[in-house]
Amino acid sequence: MSWKTAYKAAFFIWIALIGVLSVMPSPDSVVTVSDKFAHFVAYFMTASLCYCAFRKESLSFIVYSGIGVFLYGIAIEVVQYFLPYRDFSLGDIAANASGIGSFIVIWAVYSRIMRVRG
Repeated sequence: MSWKTAYKAAFFIWIALIGVLSVMPSPDSVVTVSDKFAHFVAYFMTASLCYCAFRKESLSFIVYSGIGVFLYGIAIEVVQYFLPYRDFSLGDIAANASGIGSFIVIWAVYSRIMRVRG
């Protein structure tokens, strides 16, 4: 199995895991980490895995894949709106966007440094 295939499998498993965990009833304060920080990290990882799985060295690909991941996060929040044991949260959407945006900025800076180095 190639690395690209492994990354694709990891990406789709991760997306499924996020989807399943997002529609389950949330445990009562089992996790001591901030909910917003967890969203930030989860969507940073989602954007990272998406890049690794479908790796294309262009800013437009990174931005469009980031938009796709962002829309996935919004779709999950909309589903949560209709679940009696979950809540829709603009704060969660903002944390998701921050994680995705941070990945894009880090990728752009790293990519630029690597181009300059030659």
